[in-house]
Amino acid sequence: MSQVSARRNTASNAARQHWVAERVLDHSPVPVTHIRPTFFAQWLIDTWADGTGELRLPFADGRHAPIAESDQAKVIAAILEDPAPHAGQIYPLYGAEELNHYEIAAKMSRALDREVTYVPIELDEFAAILHGRGAPDHLIQHLLAVAVDYRNGVFAGTNDLVKTIGGSDPLDVEGFIAQNRAAFDLPTA
Repeated sequence: MSQVSARRNTASNAARQHWVAERVLDHSPVPVTHIRPTFFAQWLIDTWADGTGELRLPFADGRHAPIAESDQAKVIAAILEDPAPHAGQIYPLYGAEELNHYEIAAKMSRALDREVTYVPIELDEFAAILHGRGAPDHLIQHLLAVAVDYRNGVFAGTNDLVKTIGGSDPLDVEGFIAQNRAAFDLPTA
């Protein structure tokens, strides 16, 4: 598994490492399929960590179709069960619907029955938040670079690969929130 931002000319060291790893695997005698998901829906849980009801992220009005790990697992399992038709393929994986974070916050609000807002922030504020959470420098460099990619549309798109390969429609944001409701419950006093 790689990532949708994997390419030679990316500013993200991690995304470039994914691209290099893909090229190395392409030269192996073992058939390879590259999975390139967009941002995971689980990212919503990670950004909810402070429980403020705000998604403070540097994505401006960029868009993506959040993909649940369970949907990726269905695709990966199907490929492993019958790898031959997938050999040599690169599969970008997307969730059910392409949204910006204002739309994601609105869907989260409906699913949680409380207000969730998206607060666009600048890269330096995002870096400070990540440093405050103890994120390693390698991860911070990657997330700042992919935030720029995100703003520039690299994470945007949709397709039907989850259904075609994995056998079922991908989970939408509201369904993901419902399945993971406990992660979004506010602590009681």
